[in-house]
Amino acid sequence: MSSSLDHCPLKETLSIAQTCAITFLGNASNNLQQDAFFFLNNWYQEDLGVMVVTPVAAPFCLAVSDGVASSNHSQYCSKAVVKVIRRLWNDQKSISSDSIHQLINQTKHSSKRHGAAATLAMVTCELKDDGTIKATITHVGDSRVYRLSKGASQWQCLTRDHNLLNELIDQQAKEQGRQVEFSDYNREGMAGSLYSITECFALTTDDSYISSEAPESISRRINVNSGDCLLVCTDGIHDLVPSHEWQTVSAETDLREWLITLKNQVYDSDGNAYDNGTAILVRFD
Repeated sequence: MSSSLDHCPLKETLSIAQTCAITFLGNASNNLQQDAFFFLNNWYQEDLGVMVVTPVAAPFCLAVSDGVASSNHSQYCSKAVVKVIRRLWNDQKSISSDSIHQLINQTKHSSKRHGAAATLAMVTCELKDDGTIKATITHVGDSRVYRLSKGASQWQCLTRDHNLLNELIDQQAKEQGRQVEFSDYNREGMAGSLYSITECFALTTDDSYISSEAPESISRRINVNSGDCLLVCTDGIHDLVPSHEWQTVSAETDLREWLITLKNQVYDSDGNAYDNGTAILVRFD
């Protein structure tokens, strides 16, 4: 049973940002909601919902997990991922791909769910003693985190998808003895097979998780300034509406209305919302 989107966690301490989340089933061919997300202090998995705009204090955590559609049971894996994040966050423990991997597989799952897989994109923010805000971005698979710096006209992708295409780009650069430019990653319009995910979480139904490795994850820390925005989203968003088509965000922007507009863009796209979509937007004060 998922948590209700009517719940609105408010912080009584000084807020450093405003945030809002949206999720929708879309026109997924399997008619399943395989996205799940963690919003501040609870997890959710809903067919359709929009949060109210919520002021937040540091530290805070936001995350999305997308069940890989090759399994009709992958919604259980994405849900397991965000439930583990809630457990680790509430216990004030470090959240990593390894700790998530260990906890989701300490529970024996139904045999029919064996191999159900999910991605992750997560942002945790903390306020340092000198007043600076540090954001840690962690992801597995092709869920992404984007940044819009104050005054910028374009959103910037901060995450490199774990897929065959990006592995080929890395391999080619290594063979040529050069560094990869980040803009080379996450190319659009390539053959579909090249977008196959190479890293994800997966459910097991026996003790095999003990000897299995946690998925490779990439983490990076960035400074966040007043007026900056971050967007955490599943591929049902960025695959159908590229970030150069997203609206910018100002201090006056209604975050809820911004996300509703983004959802409408997904439905109006050529892909006609063929996948679930989830996005969490945060604007720093």
